[in-house]
Amino acid sequence: MNAIRKAGGLLLGVALMAGCTERNASTGPTGRSTGALSADVTTANSSVVSDPAGDVAKGTQGYLDIIGARITKKGGVFVFTMDLATALPDNPPVPSSADMIEWHFSLDTDPTAFPAGYPFTKNSAGFQDFLIEHRVYRSGFTDPFDPTSSPGILTDRRPLLTGGQPIVAPITFSIDGAKLTWVVDAALLNDPSTFQWGLATAAAHAGADVKNGYNTITLFDVAPEIFSGAPLATWPQ
Repeated sequence: MNAIRKAGGLLLGVALMAGCTERNASTGPTGRSTGALSADVTTANSSVVSDPAGDVAKGTQGYLDIIGARITKKGGVFVFTMDLATALPDNPPVPSSADMIEWHFSLDTDPTAFPAGYPFTKNSAGFQDFLIEHRVYRSGFTDPFDPTSSPGILTDRRPLLTGGQPIVAPITFSIDGAKLTWVVDAALLNDPSTFQWGLATAAAHAGADVKNGYNTITLFDVAPEIFSGAPLATWPQ
């Protein structure tokens, strides 16, 4: 991925830039395991994406470099896994220009819907109906939609379509070295039979009013490589 990319209405639905390397000592919640993962969710209908190691801007940490991901369904749950180039540390520093860093999946479960608003700015429409996220906030920062700062969250953007507020709910999440895993009840996603998806690592700055969304989003890595013309992945594959 080139050092700087800007795109509207793609993976994050706003103007995006990749290649932020500035660091400071700010830290947020570490995001270690928040629930047990069942062994029977490792095989089922699935979709897999791979991404080259090192396709990030010079100086970007390996724990922001995506090398692969998988979405699997077993019974009534979806399991989302993201593999990184290096292990995610307990307290990764948040860039001084940002309020948080995050690792997330974007899901497009309704290709006819484009919710506008949080976590993007209020007039920024995007394909993302749901975001599956691990966030690390800078010290002293609180997102009003995520007051408990849970390590794993599901952001449901569908209420924005009818003038409502997004729903941010904690979900089961764990970190095992360089592997991040989220487990989501299929009912929370309206149990879709198929959807398109992508994933990214990013930093975001909200400004004075977080409820108006994050007005600057800096991408470190994305998969699939949509900036090179690749389509979003499809579940099931």
